[in-house]
Amino acid sequence: MNRLIRLVGRVSTWAAWLSGGLLFLTAVLIAVEVVLRKVFALSLGGADEISNYVLAVTSSWTFGYALLRKAHIRIDALYLRLGRGARVALDLAALVLFALCAALIAGYAFQVLHTSILRRSVANTPLATPLWIPQGLWFAGIALLFATVLVLLAATLGRLAAGDVAGAQRLAGATDVREEIEEAGAPAAAGAAAEGGGR
Repeated sequence: MNRLIRLVGRVSTWAAWLSGGLLFLTAVLIAVEVVLRKVFALSLGGADEISNYVLAVTSSWTFGYALLRKAHIRIDALYLRLGRGARVALDLAALVLFALCAALIAGYAFQVLHTSILRRSVANTPLATPLWIPQGLWFAGIALLFATVLVLLAATLGRLAAGDVAGAQRLAGATDVREEIEEAGAPAAAGAAAEGGGR
């Protein structure tokens, strides 16, 4: 299971790096388009359409990475005051709900993709982009998210079955202030001092 988590982590990381590169290239394309319009009254054509596709695709590709890095927004005002058992129960409930949500979105995304393939749909734009291309890439990112949630849920349940409650909480639980400081590169002592100063 640890190998599977590492594999999903590597795939998600590469997807995040690729997404960042695509967003950068899209920003360059838009900048060139703006300069051409303002200075030469010319247009490359399709820059806005391409940027829309890139935004949708890169967003779906980075959902799994955000989940593994615990970057999704969590409201933990009450969570951090609960005991370890209650927190693990909430973590499991969150992962199950996340999996159901990802499965629902993936199902509808596949239906959209399947319909576009059957009808050979193209965008109603000058580029006339075959819609299965951006929709297929978009669906791939959502499928990666669903796979990531399932692996994380299975690994968490496996650690709980082995009696490793702390390990399960490290996988699925929310990070506290000290962990965020350590992840940012500061030593644990600085985190403790920051917490003590805040009191």
